[in-house]
Amino acid sequence: MEESREPTERTGSMRLSWPLRLCLLTAVVAVIYLLGTSLFSAARMKPLFYPYFRSLFHISSEGQLFYYLSIVRWTAHYVEYFVLLLFLVWLVGLRPITALLLCLLLALADEGHQYFLPDRSFTLLDLEIDAAGAATAFVLTIATRRLRATAHPETKALPD
Repeated sequence: MEESREPTERTGSMRLSWPLRLCLLTAVVAVIYLLGTSLFSAARMKPLFYPYFRSLFHISSEGQLFYYLSIVRWTAHYVEYFVLLLFLVWLVGLRPITALLLCLLLALADEGHQYFLPDRSFTLLDLEIDAAGAATAFVLTIATRRLRATAHPETKALPD
């Protein structure tokens, strides 16, 4: 039996076999776990980013350098969970609300995992930024589906 890689009428997502979906989900969880390890701590990011911040923004204050690094890290959190939700909805084929709940659970698990690492920490701000990225993608996914349904009224959209 051959699997279809064509978008479905209802969701626009790809139809993948469940074993392939499970492999993709496992890979995603592994990547999120890796990003939450000590390899991506603020202490390890300093030598990578501080020289660029010093040359681009002409600053040397440790506080300002850390602030710019925090902006980069917060942006990474937001984008990570924004892309994760889109990945779960459009490629894996989960319903948007299911994908949102899974994103929130993964964010909580990731922050909980960081609590036990010596150079990482559990912060509610990171959790909120993760949730904001997933929620933004959720709203855009729902809006896209509604717009698609109104643009093609002859195709009856099924409720999510």
